[in-house]
Amino acid sequence: MIQDALKTLRKKNKLSQEELADKLFVSRALVAKWELGKRYPSPEMLEEIARFFSVDVNYLISGDENRSEISKEISEMVPGDESKDDGGEDFMVALIAKKISDFLRSLTGEDRKIFMRRYYYYDSPEKISKDLGMDIDRVRVKLSEIRFKLRNYFEEEGF
Repeated sequence: MIQDALKTLRKKNKLSQEELADKLFVSRALVAKWELGKRYPSPEMLEEIARFFSVDVNYLISGDENRSEISKEISEMVPGDESKDDGGEDFMVALIAKKISDFLRSLTGEDRKIFMRRYYYYDSPEKISKDLGMDIDRVRVKLSEIRFKLRNYFEEEGF
């Protein structure tokens, strides 16, 4: 989890919360909330933290164990980017993000929560099951259905 990785990296680098906050141009209170799991850094701030500590963003989010499984799931849902020209990659990322956002609006509230918990917060199916009070098998089936729907959505959109 983000809070554990952040706290470990901060202590390993012998930084106080105040010192880390100064380096990241945020308040000490915000760093404390991140470490307590009361707030999550924005995606941009996660990238900044990862750069600062010279680690992969995925390490901050979920650790090595979970990262490869989730990365594989995402790569199976989202089309690859064949454009390598200047600006093309940014355009494709923005377009894919817009399409995923549109897709999420088409889901039920429960499915949207499950998707976001898995692919934005990188929660395990077990944690999602526990936090949402759902059977673990139901969460796994829902995730499989959502991945299938998203793949089909991209195909229908011409990706």
